[in-house]
Amino acid sequence: MYNLNKIPTTDYNDFFQKVYFISIIKNIIKIADLDDTKKTILDFGCGQKILSKTLKNVKVLNYDIKEEFSDLKSYKNLKFDIIVFNHVLMYMRPEEISNLLDELREMNPNSKIIVGLGKQNILSKIGKFLTGNRKAHENTMSTYKEQINILLKKTTFLKKKSNIFFMTDIYYTKF
Repeated sequence: MYNLNKIPTTDYNDFFQKVYFISIIKNIIKIADLDDTKKTILDFGCGQKILSKTLKNVKVLNYDIKEEFSDLKSYKNLKFDIIVFNHVLMYMRPEEISNLLDELREMNPNSKIIVGLGKQNILSKIGKFLTGNRKAHENTMSTYKEQINILLKKTTFLKKKSNIFFMTDIYYTKF
C-alpha cells in the first residue's frame, strides 16, 4: 500500500517548515473556531501532534499512518465531530481520498472537515529550493485540483482561507 519512508513528516526543528506549518495550524484553528471547542477532533495525519499541542484544552484524537506518531491503532469506529487533514490528502490517490471520505461519512455523518491543501505551485517550488527542502511534495499521488474536485463532490463548503504564504488553502467543509 504505502511506502512509509516516502511519506514526509514536517520537521518542526527546521525554521522554515516550523514557521509555515505553525501558520497553517493557527489558520485551521481560526477558520473553524477551535480554540475552546467542546467537540472532538480527529487529526488525521497528525505527524508531531502540533494541533493537539496547540489546542491544550480540546480533545484531539491523533491518528497517523506512521505508528511512531499515532496515539491510535486505527481511526475506525471512533466518534468525532471534526476531521482535520493538513497536507495529507496529496499523499493519497484520488480513489483513496474518495473512499476515505465515504468511510468517514458513514462513521460520523454530521462531521465537519478542515483540509489544508498545498497548492504545489511555482511559489512552492521556489520555496522548497530556497529552504533546502527539495523533497517537499515528492511522492504526491493527487493534485490540488483532484483533491478539490473530490471535496466538491463529497462535501459542502462552509469557508475558505486562501493563500497562506501563497502556498496553501484551507477549506472548512461538512458532509
